[in-house]
Amino acid sequence: MKYRPTAPFWEAYSRLSPTAKRKARRAFRLFQQGAESPPFHPSLRIRKMMGHPTVWEGHISRQYVFTFHIERDPATEEIVYVFRNIGTHEIYRQP
Repeated sequence: MKYRPTAPFWEAYSRLSPTAKRKARRAFRLFQQGAESPPFHPSLRIRKMMGHPTVWEGHISRQYVFTFHIERDPATEEIVYVFRNIGTHEIYRQP
């Protein structure tokens, strides 16, 4: 498994509070464990986003969420999780 955060993801992450960043790091550790041996951890509540058939959402907490899509590395055919955005539910407007 490969993971690739986008520039907008890092920008959004940098604006999170220290508490939210700590929760995000915990969530991404759980995400990585689940990506290696699905299913994902139930607390992340991962599902496809309504209205965006190729975008997935996951929950860090009740207040914070992240979005991602899945690609294949053209050279290796390995799955790549591309993290798109992170923040409050406002990010659903720009997943």
